[in-house]
Amino acid sequence: MNDLLIRRARLMDEPGTVDVAIKDGYIVAAGGGVAGSARQMVDAAGRLLIPAFVDAHTHLDKALMAPQEGAGSLAEAIEDFQRRSRNMDKNDFVDRGRRVLLMALRHGTTVMRTHITVNESLGLKAVEAALTLKEEFAGKVDLQVFVMASELEPAPAPPLRELFEEALRLGVDGLGGAPHLSERMQEWVDYIFDLAVRYNVLIDFHVDETDAPSVASLEYIAAKTIQTGFQGRVVAGHCCGLAAVDEEKASRTIAAVKEAGISVITLPSCNLYLMGRRDKGLVRRGVTRVRELQAAGVNVAYASDNIRDAFRPFGNANMLEEALITAQVLQMGTPLELKNVMKMGTYNAAAAIGLKAYGVKAGDRADLVLLDATSPAEAIIGQVEKVCVIKGGRVAVRNDKKSDIII
Repeated sequence: MNDLLIRRARLMDEPGTVDVAIKDGYIVAAGGGVAGSARQMVDAAGRLLIPAFVDAHTHLDKALMAPQEGAGSLAEAIEDFQRRSRNMDKNDFVDRGRRVLLMALRHGTTVMRTHITVNESLGLKAVEAALTLKEEFAGKVDLQVFVMASELEPAPAPPLRELFEEALRLGVDGLGGAPHLSERMQEWVDYIFDLAVRYNVLIDFHVDETDAPSVASLEYIAAKTIQTGFQGRVVAGHCCGLAAVDEEKASRTIAAVKEAGISVITLPSCNLYLMGRRDKGLVRRGVTRVRELQAAGVNVAYASDNIRDAFRPFGNANMLEEALITAQVLQMGTPLELKNVMKMGTYNAAAAIGLKAYGVKAGDRADLVLLDATSPAEAIIGQVEKVCVIKGGRVAVRNDKKSDIII
């Protein structure tokens, strides 16, 4: 007997409807008229069934730190976090992170990658909090924890090296940082690669988050990835500077990113808010060259980044909301383009962070979301309800949005 049977579901890439049978946390059959009984039944009634959202770039340590004053730049937002986090204890980080993870689960995200800051004044408090949340939410939201130095640290000095190594011993999943913010960018990149090779962990950098026409760190990271044989194990987030360089340099850099097997994560909602602050007249949007990257065969995802903090005072840990923002800023509005955007927050994001057995076919993990729509375009444009969220083959969340219009 199956644990769960979803009847009459519509998938992104298949005509008509299918039945999906689930047992022991995995999809055992997906097709027309799947036979067999089940302990629990869900009638999709022709609505869209997708693999659960993957939010591949967030900052739980900073989330819900509502800004007291508006940040005028990325550097000011960083300084706001540095100042306010000094006196926070582990419980504060845990509480805010828990609230965001519950928001994310309600909105259909079952996998999240968070970047967590360490520095001498903060120590490992935020890392320990994230690892506590990883254990607490096991079976609900799978949390990947990546450690990064404070974005304003000039170099990987001995105290920071000790913090990184201790974080790895505690069990973080990978390493990152924002090397482009340091004058010793190459030293930072070399250090992270050396450490990742030694501990056999993944790398996820913040890259060229600047309005300047610069791809220096992206080019260097691509070369280093190939040199170390880390193809397919490196993610580059933001890549804003790529949008500001000329076409020749952009094409050359994108080719290097493709050769290195680097996935790119664009963060439109946050970069729209932060970038271009000092532009006059035509204000740059700060969003990377998604169309050109995809045309070259680079895997591109979107994610939520910062949620209600000095970096971005908006956000609901809602990847469908982020899809709408992404589609608008990328000017992707046809049904085919909107399906592409939906895949950027699901299949592409899963590929970026190394998830296996992900999807809606036999053998895949049964992490799914039933949307109150019949197509990705309808779901994104209408910001429809997530009727139910399924995690590990069990219904984890039921949502019901109703209105009574009385005239």
